[in-house]
Amino acid sequence: MNTLDYYNRQKEVWDEKELCDIKNEYETKELSISQIADIHRRTPGSISYKLKNLGIITHNTLSKGYLEYKNSSLYKEIVETGKATDAKKKVNKETKLKLKTEIPIINLTNDIAELRKEVAFLRKDVKEILRLLNALYDFESQ
Repeated sequence: MNTLDYYNRQKEVWDEKELCDIKNEYETKELSISQIADIHRRTPGSISYKLKNLGIITHNTLSKGYLEYKNSSLYKEIVETGKATDAKKKVNKETKLKLKTEIPIINLTNDIAELRKEVAFLRKDVKEILRLLNALYDFESQ
């Protein structure tokens, strides 16, 4: 088994020839998932899952060589890389969430300032209306 860098085809689409090849390598040649992975430059886990999806095995953990793979340094490397990636995603998500909540607070502060100005103008207008109404009542009562 190689290091994770060796398996550089992880995100590539599986073509029909490759699917036939892994089926043949697993069933006819009786290669383990690690051996097949080395040939196709995909991780043993992805080979195992693909064999399950093709209906060749009933569960990915039942594939030939899965226990060996699970106890390997490659598996540990994949798990650690996954944890690091998950931690980065979590930090990015929290950062985005924080930014989303900070921006509305700034907008709210501006909105509140605008509302205060409008209320001040309304107070002046209401005072003027009251003054005019009082003047009108005074005029009518004379």
